[in-house]
Amino acid sequence: MRHWSSQEKKQFIRLGLLVAGTVLVIGALTLLCMPFFAKIEEPEFQQQFQKWVYSLGWKGCLILLGIQIFQIIIAFIPGEPVELLAGMLYGAWGGLMICLTGILMASTAIFFAVRKLGYPAVVRIFGKEKLDEFKFFKSAEKAEVVTFILFLIPGTPKDMLTYLAGISRIKPASFLFLSTFARIPSVVTSTLMGSTMSSGNWEMTVLIFLLTAAIGLVGILYKDRILHRLRR
Repeated sequence: MRHWSSQEKKQFIRLGLLVAGTVLVIGALTLLCMPFFAKIEEPEFQQQFQKWVYSLGWKGCLILLGIQIFQIIIAFIPGEPVELLAGMLYGAWGGLMICLTGILMASTAIFFAVRKLGYPAVVRIFGKEKLDEFKFFKSAEKAEVVTFILFLIPGTPKDMLTYLAGISRIKPASFLFLSTFARIPSVVTSTLMGSTMSSGNWEMTVLIFLLTAAIGLVGILYKDRILHRLRR
């Protein structure tokens, strides 16, 4: 049995305290913000929030950016309501830019934090059973191709995969570019839907919703087959 040196023990304790502190902070922030994210899907609350953000001027844009960053970091919170809200507030393309900026900033922070903390930290957050479904991603030889496919197809846990990327073989610049670019189709459909809802163009809203649902259904039907091939 290997004996640890006093220096290794100190490093292990520091890592454990850092991981525990990170988990506690994320947990506390989640509990504080969950009521907000639970209400953000309600149309009445969206209208009230929209008026409040407009009243803040340019600061409202920063608040929405902060919400998008927080949603990515927490990972368990769905991103669609935030993207819809971004489209309602700043239009399809303005909302897209805000969402992609938040995604890039949050993904960068997560990637380098996980590179520092290591695999045990990710296990503590998501659980080993959940991570085992995508363990091939961590050791994939063609990490760039796998990253693009996983972030492009609907139904994959993209925020969790952002954490896993930090312990994969992929280079930071490649991951951040490919994962952000691959998210564009799903984000733009949400912001476009939010924009048409805000303008009262319900026919277009329904059309976008049906198109998104059809793409999502295809993704769900073929997701397991795609994942099976990626595991091989």
